[in-house]
Amino acid sequence: MLLVTLVDEIKSRLDIVDIVSGYIALKQAGSNFKAPCPFHDEKTPSFIVSPERQSWHCFGACSTGGDLISFVMKRESMEFGEAIRLLADRAGVSMGTPVIRTKSANLYQINECASNFFSDLLYSDSGKLARDYLKSRGIDQLTAQSFGLGLSPAQTNNPSLYDCLISNEFTNDQILESKLIYQYQDGNRGDFFKNRIMFPIKNRRGKIGGFGARSIDESEPKYINTPKTDAFDKSSILYGLDTAHQAMLAERQAIVVEGYMDVIAAHQLGDINVVASMGTAITDAQLSQLKSLCGNLVLALDPDTAGQEATLRKLEDILISSNHNNMMGFNKRIGAIIRRDSINIKICLLPEGSDPDNLIRSDFQYWQTLIKESVPAQEFMIDSLPVRFELQSGSGKTAALEWISGLIYASNPFDQERYKEKVATTLNIDSSRLDPILREMGKKSKVSSRRRNTIKGQSSRSQHNVANALPNTEVSLDEYALAILLKSTELEGIPDHFSPECFVRSEDREIFTRWLETGKIETLKSSLDDSIKPRLDEILDIQLKPIDLRQSINSLNQCFSRIEEGHLRKLQEGLLSSKSSFESSSDLEQAIVKMNQRLKEIHAQRG
Repeated sequence: MLLVTLVDEIKSRLDIVDIVSGYIALKQAGSNFKAPCPFHDEKTPSFIVSPERQSWHCFGACSTGGDLISFVMKRESMEFGEAIRLLADRAGVSMGTPVIRTKSANLYQINECASNFFSDLLYSDSGKLARDYLKSRGIDQLTAQSFGLGLSPAQTNNPSLYDCLISNEFTNDQILESKLIYQYQDGNRGDFFKNRIMFPIKNRRGKIGGFGARSIDESEPKYINTPKTDAFDKSSILYGLDTAHQAMLAERQAIVVEGYMDVIAAHQLGDINVVASMGTAITDAQLSQLKSLCGNLVLALDPDTAGQEATLRKLEDILISSNHNNMMGFNKRIGAIIRRDSINIKICLLPEGSDPDNLIRSDFQYWQTLIKESVPAQEFMIDSLPVRFELQSGSGKTAALEWISGLIYASNPFDQERYKEKVATTLNIDSSRLDPILREMGKKSKVSSRRRNTIKGQSSRSQHNVANALPNTEVSLDEYALAILLKSTELEGIPDHFSPECFVRSEDREIFTRWLETGKIETLKSSLDDSIKPRLDEILDIQLKPIDLRQSINSLNQCFSRIEEGHLRKLQEGLLSSKSSFESSSDLEQAIVKMNQRLKEIHAQRG
């Protein structure tokens, strides 16, 4: 399959040696270049750049690599789309090239036009009531303008929003796709938002994906959002991230609140690293964006019972379930390219009956103190045990320990003892008895995990059943593997040793990495940058021969095995060709030994 994309065009115009040498000093090493790895401290260089493969790899502590895009992502702490735009500018490639133009491109433009329309209305004679409301909430005009706040009309104005969009040369179909206007069966049209304060919701790049809206006449529902479109999915965007991400990078911390007003209040008083999940528990897609920016996350959510329960469910998914599932079997030691393996999560315990907005405006110093005193999520979950379980009975304590044991062993080894002591105190158990109980539970968990994954080990016994399912010459192994992974919804795991770096194309690495983070095709589609969506569509268009679940797993294992083997051999060749130019390095020697060992394992698995 062949699709010339924006990524291909950028990489055809730029050389990885030029890009990397713009950040670090490279020295010739045979046909390659070497340097101390810029992503960890080391005495002897283990970082190799290959002009032939247009790739880089750290053979030291990082044990990862990629191409010029992944290097810029990692070096600049950027998302894929941001790195593409930076490199496109350097390469002189137009971002308006038709290959990446999708429906969402038009939607962003429509939303921008609508935002200007709403903003003009807010500062017109019709907007006095709305302006008075914002003033009563402590929002000054400068802040309102910086967030692009606006007002939707109470009734069809002249000109109306529809007339405004038509006059800006958007078609009727495009306008209806934006969900800002709906059309009745009789052909008449109506505004989706009426008489509401409008909050443009921007992605990290500052493009308006949709709107949040609050009623000013106290009609219900109080808050509504743009319905889901190609440009907007509430679960994959964070309000305020466009202005907060630089502060997150600088401070290495993000603060997540629930509402628009919470964010605006914080930013107005100088806490710029605050974003909102917009009334829901933080999602995997939102968490993924924050992981790429910082290592510390504070959840400062409303202290009501429902909010705390939603937070607990999400923490269970992040801190406990992910430990058992091991990211669908993905090896966390290798890690996904660019993405962090974990993020330190803390909970800000707000006073009962308060919310961030009121607290920030009434006592900003107290708010900052509460943020500093936030407790680790693990402690928050341990403290929740008496609420979630009946701890007066033996069965209740057993259920609590089974639930919390995964969290303890997924924690930093230096924190484990402290958490164990806290659990023992909470459950009124002698701490000396806790370790044996937890170890026994851990054994049962491992046995259960092995049983769940036994189907993975059956590929060598039934390869003859899937030989015909492997791709023909028109479809690469990379494409075929991704097609199986994305289309086989019942798959539970992937080989533990496989890294995204093994894929040849940047887009495939990003799709694979995002898939590991989301696990759902719809979430994947909404979280990908526009420049990758044509490649995703191309992969999803691959026609797979009908095979059952076991055959899918066997085919996938064969593909991953062959892809990994090819990747390792190319790395090995590059390393050996440059080895004489390197100082003696235990990291490099160990890397060669590990690659040889892994290649033997691959051959042994094939029988």
